[in-house]
Amino acid sequence: MKYKFFLMILLTGLMLVSQRISANTDTLILENEAGQIVKFESFLGKKPVYLKFWATWCKPCMEQMPHFQHAYEQYGDKIQFVAINIDLNDDAHSVAKVKERFSLSMPLFTDLTAQVAKHYEFMGTPFHVLIDSDEKVIFQGHEADKALDNTLRLLSHNGKVEKARLLGEKQSEATPLVIPNKGKKVVLFTATWCDWYLADTRPAMAKQCVLAQQHVNKLAEQGIDVEVKVSQLWTDQTAVREYVDKFSATMPVSIDYGNDLFIKNDINSVPNLLIYSDGKLVSKQAKF
Repeated sequence: MKYKFFLMILLTGLMLVSQRISANTDTLILENEAGQIVKFESFLGKKPVYLKFWATWCKPCMEQMPHFQHAYEQYGDKIQFVAINIDLNDDAHSVAKVKERFSLSMPLFTDLTAQVAKHYEFMGTPFHVLIDSDEKVIFQGHEADKALDNTLRLLSHNGKVEKARLLGEKQSEATPLVIPNKGKKVVLFTATWCDWYLADTRPAMAKQCVLAQQHVNKLAEQGIDVEVKVSQLWTDQTAVREYVDKFSATMPVSIDYGNDLFIKNDINSVPNLLIYSDGKLVSKQAKF
């Protein structure tokens, strides 16, 4: 039942809308398999581009990998394929194992700053983005379905598609993180799903997520100023309420829409605890 709810979050708001994503990609970078930095704009303007955002622990991502490899074999000469690992609770060894398992032959990259995902309004893996030869985003989706296949086929002919299919859900504003100039403040960065969704694929990580929330619950009971920021990935307000109820959380728990705070604080794994004293960050903790 939880998995079905997960998919509902991903698919909510699918609609036909006009292209609205900023064309400015000058500052976007990716890291290739050799550890080299690649400017994202180097992929654009030559031929259509297929971005596939994924993670090694993402079950539907693994289910879609044969489709992704087949699409590359079919259209790789006419469309630039860019496989982008989102760099959340992941590592190079795990990526290499997936590459070997599915015999992936397209270029693999890591979004080490999370800025490419943010630019293309990423909400959760798997996430497909198709960009035409005029650098216009014409498709977004989470499913490896007929709509994706048809758009790839059309793009392979002349590099353009008349209608765009984007995810039209508008992003809410994140609650600002206020760090007081005096006293202690503790901020837990986590995800509403990491305790149960990672239980099978990354059980140690899932356990850490549980322990982290239990830890900040105890800190809050001691009167310490505690706040929880959850990743926007696969999350809505219903998921937040369920998370609060599950862990009996008494501190503020809010979604980091746009993942701006995750990016600003260099959070690429959950859970992660930031401890402030008199307005200054004094320590980070990832093990509990």
